[in-house]
Parts: sequence; structure tokens; C-alpha cells
Amino acid sequence: MRALMTERAYRILMCSESYLPRISGVAHSLHALTSGLRARGLRVVIAAPKYPGYRDADPDVVRFPSLRPPHQPEFPLAIPYAPAVWRRLLDEDLDLVHTHAPFLMGAVAARLSRRRRLPLVFTHHTLYDEYVHYVPFVSRKVGAAAVRRFVTAYANRCACVIAPSRTVAQRLREHGVNTRIETIPTGAIDPVLFGSLDPSGVRRAYAIPADRPLLVTASRLAKEKSVDLVLEAFARILARRAASLLVVGGGPQERPLQELAHRLGVSVHTVFTGLLPHRRALECLAAGDIFMYGSQTETQGMVVVEAMAAGLPVVAVDAGGVPDAVHDGSTGYLVPPNADALASRALALLDDPGLRKMMGRTGMDASRAYSLDVVTQRVIDLYRSLVPAERRA
Repeated sequence: MRALMTERAYRILMCSESYLPRISGVAHSLHALTSGLRARGLRVVIAAPKYPGYRDADPDVVRFPSLRPPHQPEFPLAIPYAPAVWRRLLDEDLDLVHTHAPFLMGAVAARLSRRRRLPLVFTHHTLYDEYVHYVPFVSRKVGAAAVRRFVTAYANRCACVIAPSRTVAQRLREHGVNTRIETIPTGAIDPVLFGSLDPSGVRRAYAIPADRPLLVTASRLAKEKSVDLVLEAFARILARRAASLLVVGGGPQERPLQELAHRLGVSVHTVFTGLLPHRRALECLAAGDIFMYGSQTETQGMVVVEAMAAGLPVVAVDAGGVPDAVHDGSTGYLVPPNADALASRALALLDDPGLRKMMGRTGMDASRAYSLDVVTQRVIDLYRSLVPAERRA
């Protein structure tokens, strides 16, 4: 904070394909980072696609016209050629452009960076080549290779790429990214928010018995999140002892997952909450005893950190960026991607309340490394290293 007092407060443009009112990890992390930067005196303008029927209370949110793809209407795509919006952005006195996607809004960021000769930062939120199944009429093999080439080329045009975990940073190097890479978490824990959570009514709201152990998982309900693995593990747990499972989130796989729960014979003890506001989702986490996570495509797995901040030990698949957050045997367990392994570790915690509480406390301590103040300061330090001295004066 003292360092900023001797410098002009930076003016940053954030570009993102996903922002409020959409509920997503990228939207949440961008909103949290923006709040943290503004609290330190930085001016932040956000450019994002327009969401039909939604009006921003924030005057520094700039919306590009958008269209809704038929195969994914809940994810509007920006039309990045809008003269009025471009005039607004070109009129802004900016110091740096920070994009949170390499595609349509990434093109906006790159174009503005070139025209204004500003540093361009790219936060690599997603393993994009793992999501090509959302593109119709393109084979996974061909699509994944094309996406990797595109993202690598885009990253190499940037002054710096932010990787949310060491695993992602290594993967980017292996794909040919040779520009500067900094490893900084893309989400942040707000201690004030977590201190104000009230999970006391969660069990009552979902008719979960007070004396029954509660397992929780939370994510977008989509194929790449492997929620089916958690359901299969839960079936094995129920064969040994009584428990309930709370599945927090919504998405295109919600109905198929409910049908799977029925086939596995666990539907009576499984509650699907549907899509929830962020605060309510955190209260659902805090109401649980153990957090289970099956995803193998996480750049970081911020929901895992949120579960730790809520005091839950974590049982998660050892893949992606999750091992950066979960310390095996200390804040939880990392397991191979199979239901037996997930169930075995969860049962070990259910059978040992003392161990469960100890891991929960250790996880809460570890989550402080992801606090909003820590993450915000690391991003400001990065900006300071990129903005030319004459602009900082």
C-alpha cells in the first residue's frame, strides 16, 4: 500500500468472456480481484459480453453486443466489433490491459494493447483443450490440438501470462509458451465473507438429518467435472455406513447425474441444490463434514480452497492444479481417479472424527495463502513490473 502512495494509481482494463451476472469460477475470481484492486486505489474498467435483460450498477463495466450460441445459450459470445464501445475504450487513459480469455474478448484486449502500446497480461483460467467437446462438429483430437496452438500463440504475444498453479505453468512451457509466466492464484478468499457465513439452516432447508454425516461436492455439473465419480464413490460409502451427499451447482449434466444417482441406488440420500448464489453455495460447503472432488481438468480448483477455508478436509483426485492447494495427508487426501479410492479415503475420515477436525483446521490455515489481500498484492506487484516508469510517475 505504501508503495502505491508514491505512484500514480494504475488504470487497468479487464477483458473477459464471463462476468456477472453469470455464476462461474472466472466471473467470481474477476469480481473478487477487481474489488481488491479498487480497494487499493486502482481504477478498473471491465469489458465483457452483454447479458440480455441485465443492467450493470457499476459504471465502469463496458458491454459488447453478444449472441447466444444454440448449443450453449447460457454463455453469450461477444461481438467484438462495436464502434461505440471501441470509442469508449479508446478514450480511457489506461496503463495496462489484462485479459481473462484468449478468444473473442482476448482479441479485444490484444487489439487495444497494440493500438495503445500497453502491456498485455493474460490469465490462463482454463485448460481450454479439455473443453473442445462443447464445439459442435469438431473431433476432440483435432480440436484440442488446434486450441493448444492458438492459445500458445496468443500467450506468446503477451508481456506476461498468469498461471493459477505450478501444474499449469509447466503445461504452458511444454506447449511452447516462452513469454514470462507468473504463478498467482486466480481466485481469492475473502475472510470477512467467510466469517459471516451462516450454515446452520442448510440441513433443515434440504431435509438432511442432523445426525447424519454430510459429504459435499460443488462444481458446474458438466462432463469435465467428473461428478459421476463422486456419485459412484458415494454408493460405495453408503454400502458401509449412513451418510448424505449434497451436490452444489447446476449445469447441462444435472438431469443425467440425477438419473445416475437413481441407478446407483443413492438418490434418496443425495440432494442436488441446483445453481446457487455464491454466498449460499459457500454456506452449503460450510455445513458439510467432508468435501469430495472428482474433477481432473482443474487449473487450480478454487472451490477446493473455499472448502478448506470453510473448515472441511478434502478428498480429491490428484490431477490438474488441485495438488497445489491440497497437501496429501495434511489438509486432506489426493487419490487416483477412481471411485474406490475416493470412497476409501472419505470413509477413513468419517471413521476418525479427530483426524477430520485436525485436517479441517490445517486446511483453514493453508487457505490464508489464497486470501484476497495476498492475491491482490501479488497482482499489483506484477503490474508495477510491467508498467513503464514514465507512466508510473
